[in-house]
Amino acid sequence: MRASFLATDTTVRKDSRGVPYLSLKLVDRTGSVDARMWGKLPEEFLNDPPDPVYVDVEGHTHEYRGTLQVKLEQLRILRPEDVSEEDYLPETEMDRHLLAAELERAGQDLENEHLRALFEKMVLDEDFWKAFCAAPAAKSMHHARIGGLLEHSVSCLKIARELAELYPVDRDLLVFGAIFHDVGKVRELSWDRGTFAYTTEGRLLGHVVLGERLVASYVATLPEFPEGLRLRLSHVLLSHQGETEYGSPERPKTLEALLVHLVDNLDARAAMYVETTMNVSPGGWSHHENPLERALYVPEES
Repeated sequence: MRASFLATDTTVRKDSRGVPYLSLKLVDRTGSVDARMWGKLPEEFLNDPPDPVYVDVEGHTHEYRGTLQVKLEQLRILRPEDVSEEDYLPETEMDRHLLAAELERAGQDLENEHLRALFEKMVLDEDFWKAFCAAPAAKSMHHARIGGLLEHSVSCLKIARELAELYPVDRDLLVFGAIFHDVGKVRELSWDRGTFAYTTEGRLLGHVVLGERLVASYVATLPEFPEGLRLRLSHVLLSHQGETEYGSPERPKTLEALLVHLVDNLDARAAMYVETTMNVSPGGWSHHENPLERALYVPEES
């Protein structure tokens, strides 16, 4: 095979014999695949490997311990001006218009008039809604693709609807929180330069604080919005990471906040498994180097 990709996670390692090799991930709009290169490594990658960087590669695919991998024979760095950056950003395979329409219907179905008005205010902000529907849900952990945030939000909405049938919860607040808990990602991340990256305010404040501030700015335009509801909504947004070490200023202290945290964590971790094992054959194991930090097993079909 010969093709061009965006190379990420580039590192020089040593195998069991102490021989150095290049480990990297090759990315384009269809997804990513692990790659390795032995032998004479390109000088540019020996000391401080550029990451990310566009590359032209030659090699062949093979299965290594049940996982699809590319063994590279040639590797050449491309200049950014010689590529079309949009060709290298992973994008959801789902229809973003249909995903957005599902969220919009959920907003229209809210019985709480204040949350419904807030939802409408946010969706009618064309710049914001366009960004929300395009943003990745993460730089690399899960749903790291154009439309990933939208995909994640719809999945969380579906889970939240089921939980609302089981527990004595404020259904509308739970639904709103499930949809918009990660809204700060539209400011934490950038995706317009051929790769996903953190913005300056994303690095300094994080998506939790940015998201609460963003929603609060819309609430401020609704003078009839109840103070108690505003406080409970802010708590849902600020605590959705669950623990302070994961970026939440507070831990969840209401049922809605606890469930939004669990819904977010459930969908994120399930997505990590699916994405990590995408190139793993039945009966095979993934590498340890993944967001869940463990080898993951794909059972053989019975």
